[in-house]
Amino acid sequence: MRMGKTRLIKIFLLVILFIGSISITSAQDVDGLLNLIQVGEMDSARTILTDLSYKYPGHPGVRYARAIMQDDALVAAGIYKDILRNHAGSEFVASALMHLGEYYYAQGLYIQSRQNFSRLIRNHPDHPDIINAVNLMLRAGLASRQMDSVYIDLASVLDLYPNVAFDIPEELDLTRIPGRKQFSKGTPETPPQDVIPIRSLGQDINADSPDQKGTFSLQAGAFGNYDNAKRLADQIESIGYTTSIKERSSNGKTLYLIMVGNYSSKTAAVSVADMLDAALGIPSFPVAND
Repeated sequence: MRMGKTRLIKIFLLVILFIGSISITSAQDVDGLLNLIQVGEMDSARTILTDLSYKYPGHPGVRYARAIMQDDALVAAGIYKDILRNHAGSEFVASALMHLGEYYYAQGLYIQSRQNFSRLIRNHPDHPDIINAVNLMLRAGLASRQMDSVYIDLASVLDLYPNVAFDIPEELDLTRIPGRKQFSKGTPETPPQDVIPIRSLGQDINADSPDQKGTFSLQAGAFGNYDNAKRLADQIESIGYTTSIKERSSNGKTLYLIMVGNYSSKTAAVSVADMLDAALGIPSFPVAND
């Protein structure tokens, strides 16, 4: 009986050593692949990537290498999201957040961009590209008109990196940062104006208006193809709004209308339309529900 237990322990230790050796080997192989990509040896990198994809198909480093070699930015973004979702403890999470932030920024999806940069700065403050991440995060916040969040972000950044010079946009009034009035540019201090907090995306507004009664939704597009309508609806839902697709006949053809939300006033619907335009560049207009 003792011999059996001893043998099982030996087998268990051998398995651990074997798995450890595979991990070390795969890490070395991935590092070599990433070095080839960094120096621009793309032909050799593609060959090695094909080989490593068979050897270590689920390795986050292999998936990361595939993403940065992608010509299709949308496919690359999908891989980065997979790394964040399924390999949260890997060393590639920080760079995946950086690339996703850059991707959303380039697409004009500034709220998503700021969220990824904020997560990177908060959880990976030693990332080598942190200065660029901070600069883009602030500009994404400005572009999406999330001013309160921008000043909160900036205060956190200055606490984290007191000795780093960032490219702070001129539009920001540094005297609005709590406890940092010394950053004033030497101009006389003016009384702070009341700032209305900007609503976050996805938060319904139900403020009644005395001159507009009834229930409203937003129409965000009309397509002759259902798949095109569904793609836009999915994009709107990705930032927190509910959508529905309605069919309507026009001149013998079927149109698919994308309807957003369900608001108690026209004023509330118009406010959401402004946010959709700022965040996604999608024009929309309020319509009364039947």
